[in-house]
Amino acid sequence: MKLGIILTLFLFMNTLCAQKDKEAVALQTVRGAVVDQVTGKGLPNILVELLNYTPRIATISGEDGSFQLENVPIGYQRIRANGLNYYDIVYTELVIAGKQSVIQLKMEEEVDIEVATIQSNRGSRIRNAKMMTIDEMNVVSARPFNIEETNRFITGFGGLGKAVTNYPGLLNADDQQTYIVSRGYSPNGVQWMVEGVPIDNPNHFAAMGNTGAAFPILNNNLLASSDFVNGAFSARYGNVYAGMFDVNMRKGNNERHEFSAQINLFGAEFVAEGPFKKKGASYTLAVRGSIFGLLDQIGLSIGTSATPSYNDVNFKIDIPTKKAGHFSFFGIGGISNLDVTLDSSAADVFADENYTLNTYLGLVGFTHLKRFDNDFSLKTTLSYLIEDYDLKTDTVLLGQRVREFSVRNFRQRAGLSSILSKKFNSQFVLRGGVSGYLHFIDVKGEWNRRNELYSQAKEIQVLANAFVEARYKFSSTFSFVLGVQGMYWSLNKNSWSVEPRVALDWRIGKRHRLSLGYGWSSKIESFAIAFLVEKQNDGSYNNSNRQLGLNRSHQVVLSYDASLTRVLGIKANAYAAYSTNLGVDRFSSSFSLANHGAYDEYVSYVNLVSEGLGFNYGVEVSIEKFFSEGFYGLLSSAYQRSFYQGSDKVWRNSAFDAQHVTSLVMGKEFKIGKKKQNVIYGDFRFNMHGGLPYTPIDLDASILAGKEVLQVDKPYSERFDLYKVIDVRVGARFNHPRKRISHHFYVVLQNVADFENAYVFKYDAANEKIVTAQQFPFLPNLVYQLFF
Repeated sequence: MKLGIILTLFLFMNTLCAQKDKEAVALQTVRGAVVDQVTGKGLPNILVELLNYTPRIATISGEDGSFQLENVPIGYQRIRANGLNYYDIVYTELVIAGKQSVIQLKMEEEVDIEVATIQSNRGSRIRNAKMMTIDEMNVVSARPFNIEETNRFITGFGGLGKAVTNYPGLLNADDQQTYIVSRGYSPNGVQWMVEGVPIDNPNHFAAMGNTGAAFPILNNNLLASSDFVNGAFSARYGNVYAGMFDVNMRKGNNERHEFSAQINLFGAEFVAEGPFKKKGASYTLAVRGSIFGLLDQIGLSIGTSATPSYNDVNFKIDIPTKKAGHFSFFGIGGISNLDVTLDSSAADVFADENYTLNTYLGLVGFTHLKRFDNDFSLKTTLSYLIEDYDLKTDTVLLGQRVREFSVRNFRQRAGLSSILSKKFNSQFVLRGGVSGYLHFIDVKGEWNRRNELYSQAKEIQVLANAFVEARYKFSSTFSFVLGVQGMYWSLNKNSWSVEPRVALDWRIGKRHRLSLGYGWSSKIESFAIAFLVEKQNDGSYNNSNRQLGLNRSHQVVLSYDASLTRVLGIKANAYAAYSTNLGVDRFSSSFSLANHGAYDEYVSYVNLVSEGLGFNYGVEVSIEKFFSEGFYGLLSSAYQRSFYQGSDKVWRNSAFDAQHVTSLVMGKEFKIGKKKQNVIYGDFRFNMHGGLPYTPIDLDASILAGKEVLQVDKPYSERFDLYKVIDVRVGARFNHPRKRISHHFYVVLQNVADFENAYVFKYDAANEKIVTAQQFPFLPNLVYQLFF
């Protein structure tokens, strides 16, 4: 019934638009800049043209690399840039009536010694932007993504974090959070960077020490082309070993003001952009807020009886100058709160106690980019971060709420980084940088009824990084990347490293590429673990976790990429990783921090030492049909294993040993209307992975104890059933050519088959039985977007 109403609405809008614009044809402007992939300098005299369209639409880029294509038809369009001494680049862009398309085309320079040979066979020298990373130093285990791609994938609440789980080797351990498991590593090994500034967890309700949470603060609509890397990292990346989200924010339209608004069952947002002064300066701003109260009104569940509330803002101001350099000011911020009242329902994974959670996160940065000549540049970034996590839990005694536990994690961080980059010629690029972050930490957790501290720290610590890396192209087919990353964390004498990184890149023939990379990576221990304390018999506190060193990982990755046709690509990886210095119990035990990081439960172990080991290996394959002729698809599959060793020296499955992960995303759109300028479409997503291991509950012992008791002698010996979910989206885009307005309607049906996927098993003391908390049930969402 509801689906019928939605389809009727789509048809009505199409009829309305068709009646108002019987003769009008929706056309739009596509403009931007063509730049060198390494230096970012504008490239003049580049031919930019719209492919597969008659009459021909083309232009030549100006002295600063700028270009503008007029009267471009609405819909997905392929744009090619072609210039002397550079490989052609083909870029796909969704063009709509309500917004100009402003894009950046990055071109790779050909090796000088082979230019003459290459010019005679330019047809084989085309690069597809979908197969090229944004940073050319990211040779292995890296994938580019952009706003069009992340908005096309069905992500639910998770935004960018959920979008990458369509790639091989990646899964989300919790439907209600964005805990990204990369190649069997703990999600704690993941790191984010926004405009080059590291940030542990850019999400609402984010606990200090975790890397995922329920709802993103980052707004996909302000996303520029970015990279995700999940192994054998280039030397620029420090304090990471599992996966790096290297996120860039886009500039606003510097010629005209544009707006978009969106409302759905869960929230509303507004985006504005445009020029704010002459000479190319621009702004872009996005604000968003939740309206989850509407779900209660219509009887829908998001997996908890509580009603979360959040608001966030993203912005970027871009100011180019002729002599002083390029300036930008950016930021993201979010506030969120959740109040949960005791509920005995086993289906509610959050409400087994009363608690109140308030979180706040803010990041602002100021960047200056100065080019001393076309091939030598210095980029300097100042940043300030503030995080506040305030949790209070209560229990009910004699009919009254009594404070049981409270934690306040507060941190401010001031940072400065500089990166020098020099392109000596088309063969040799050298880059180096330093960064320093001053952490002002105030952490206090307390068992209130027992009057005992749980965690404690009030201090200033320093995290410093330095790197140097170089890429040398011996020919157009073979190149070599070498670098080293150094890191120092002032908390203890065990937290420093010098990490080599190396990669080889070999292009085989016209369409095939083979890469081999090795990297030694490490990450500091999370604050949630490092600052744990335990009260001793004499009243003092054991704070031995402060001595935990860096978590370290040696990684080797063999990658294969192939452009089978102009619209079909394949990627494959084989990898192995050996981890050391993982936190384990000082005394013989199966416990290891290799299994921590995917759930909200606090680990309360002290007496940890950095002596644990881990071993991961696997094979990944993905086949992608790039968008063409109204259709796209991505099939990914991986076989991956993850093992760990505790202080008892026994190797076991880790909590993230999924064994196999498979996903399929695909979509088809149909042009409708007399001028074929409106679209209806459908997207499909299927995700499946092997059930994750867990430690079983000892029911008899739990009944005797009156609380949950695990079979600690059988850690991670059992598995949840196979996880599977199907998501569907049906939508329509309507373009109003005269008024330059676009409407976008769609409905998302998450877990449309209503699969019951177990999240966790719990002991129900009231009924003396084991109950199952489920992942997300079937959840629909109706969305409307307006671009004007």
